Amino acid sequence: MEADYVFVGGGLTGCATAARLRQGNPLLSIIIVEAGPDASGNPNVTSPMGSFALTGSDLDWQYLSLADASTNNRVHINNAGKALGGGSTINYGGWSRGDAADYDEWSSIVGDSRWSYAGLLPFFKKSETYFEKNANSDQHGFKGPIHIVSTSASDPNRLYGLRKPLLDAWTELGVKYNPDPVGSTAGISEYLENWRDGQRQPAHQAYGIEGITVLTNIRVNLIVFSKDKEGKPVASGVQLSDGRVLTARREVIVSAGTFGTPQILLLSGIGSVAALSALDIPVVYDAPHVGQNLFDHFAHFQLWKVRHPEEGLAMGNPKWSDPAYFKGMPCDWVVNEEVPSTLLGEASGSTKESDSSLLKASRCHIESTILYAPAGVPGIPMNGTFIASSTMLLLPTSRGSVTLASTSPSDLPLITSNYCSTKADVASLVHGTRRMLQLMLETSSGRQYIEGEITPPGQTLLSCGSSDEEIEQRIRAAGIAHKHAGGTAAMGKVVSSDLKVVGVGGLRVVDASVIPIPVGGHPQATLYALAEQAAEMILSGA
Repeated sequence: MEADYVFVGGGLTGCATAARLRQGNPLLSIIIVEAGPDASGNPNVTSPMGSFALTGSDLDWQYLSLADASTNNRVHINNAGKALGGGSTINYGGWSRGDAADYDEWSSIVGDSRWSYAGLLPFFKKSETYFEKNANSDQHGFKGPIHIVSTSASDPNRLYGLRKPLLDAWTELGVKYNPDPVGSTAGISEYLENWRDGQRQPAHQAYGIEGITVLTNIRVNLIVFSKDKEGKPVASGVQLSDGRVLTARREVIVSAGTFGTPQILLLSGIGSVAALSALDIPVVYDAPHVGQNLFDHFAHFQLWKVRHPEEGLAMGNPKWSDPAYFKGMPCDWVVNEEVPSTLLGEASGSTKESDSSLLKASRCHIESTILYAPAGVPGIPMNGTFIASSTMLLLPTSRGSVTLASTSPSDLPLITSNYCSTKADVASLVHGTRRMLQLMLETSSGRQYIEGEITPPGQTLLSCGSSDEEIEQRIRAAGIAHKHAGGTAAMGKVVSSDLKVVGVGGLRVVDASVIPIPVGGHPQATLYALAEQAAEMILSGA
């Protein structure tokens, strides 16, 4: 079996890139190989609250980290979609770009303006149908496959009881309203999500993969290489878990995700000589950065008890009977803020010099959201009494790694998370948590509507008077990642700026693993733009 392009992984970027290639040239033959099933018939894939049910299900890889010394030796679960559509099948649908400065830094690192904000902007626009038709057409698209809507625009009856009190509380803390958080996300903005008419949009359904051969429930064991006339390794196909070999006439494109992509590269002989030799894997190309540079948006979730649950302020209350309330995540606002430069300056001494740009002032370091349900906090009943807050680190300077557990493709890789291992990350999260405490416990609206924090088992109650050390202790004990991982096949190290794997021919990577540094926002907006640009590069012969 052969095709022009063979995709290893049918996730968000794989499906979107393959679809655009086929749409751009209908004569191309394309095969997508996906280890998980086509779950299109599962109602949770598109249903409003289905994402809650799918996390931790058989459609989730549930990659486990090694015990993480920096977070009290806890083992972290890294959720990732194990189905056609990948993360777009199980994610919660939050939609936001990072700051322009984030992409400009990416562009500067790799020396290619195509990855700057201006370079990516046409692809941000191409991927989206923005809900506000009078929005700035220089910044937004109106004909793309992914439909974007704000909470209030999704349904006139979707009026959550805490909407105005929270806006008032953030305003009391000095946060400015930002009506259109593109280019600059700073301030408080309406929560945006890629839901359409109250339904979630998996990538393969939104983009359409008609005319593409899709193989599901089968893994790729490794990439098969031949050699060109100069003796350079060239990817010629892939070997499947049932022993079959698929031939790629033009390219193999790996889109297996932040954890799957480095595993496949390493199993195929692309990695550090020392790591490969230790497992007796023949070396195809010495690429020591494969699997390194792992980062994620680490976050501190907190649980809060509302003062008057009978008012129907949280999910689970009988008053939440209007279907409009379930047309998206129970959330109104997202707040992006920078950490004061004085705090970052004090913390920068423990941060790698290469990461120092992430600590510059006038960039957003923390995202704060409040969900009207106990999301992210296990074991809490959804009975209308509790809400949850997320304080998320946007530009982490801590780095982890992904390595092989064995030579068996069925063994999940070893993940070293290394969260909160720099002073800068800790200082940012402590500051963000302190802001959340002030919002809930000190503002007039917070005091009126919030009774107090519900502490995790064995933890001390936090207050605005808590010390930095007490807040740090809580973060290390209870913090979890937002499952926005990237960086493990970094551009400029493992792949070139045209996404080609360095040192070999016929092989590209198109997924979050190529992003060389953390960017703000929620990754799917960036990943769809990445896929759009990748398809254009390939179609143009780059």
